[in-house]
Amino acid sequence: MPFVSVTRLRVKSILYLIPFMRANEASVRELLKSKGLIHGKELIDKKLTFWTVTLWKDETSMREFRGSTSHRNAMQKLPKWCNEASYHHWTQEDMEFPNWPTVSAKLFNEGKLSKVRNPSESQITNQFPSIKWKKTERKIK
Repeated sequence: MPFVSVTRLRVKSILYLIPFMRANEASVRELLKSKGLIHGKELIDKKLTFWTVTLWKDETSMREFRGSTSHRNAMQKLPKWCNEASYHHWTQEDMEFPNWPTVSAKLFNEGKLSKVRNPSESQITNQFPSIKWKKTERKIK
C-alpha cells in the first residue's frame, strides 16, 4: 500500500533561512535517489513555512530516506532553526497523490509535533493557519 509522509516546518528567523535551504536542497538531492519515492512536492507558504508531501511505495522506503545522512543532519538542526514543526504519515489504498487541502487537514487533525527549542504560540497550542500560498509549489518527482 502506498505510504504518504507530510511535514510542515516554520523557520523562526530569516537568519536561519540560508542554512535551512542548503540542508533542504541536500535532502532533496538524496530524495531523488531514493528507490521507493513515487512522487513529491514542496510548498513555501507565508511566514517562512515549508511544507513537503511525499508518496512512497511503502513505509520502509520512506524510513530508508529518513535515515539518510543529509536528512538526518537537517533534522538535528531543526530544533534550533524552526519554531514550528509537525509531521504526519498514513497509508492509502490508491496511488492518488493527495492535494494540499487533504494534506493540511490530515496534518492539523492527526499530525504530531516535533520538538523545537523556542516554540511559537501556534506550536504550543497546536493551532496552525491554513495554507495561504500555492503558487510556490515545486514538484520533486
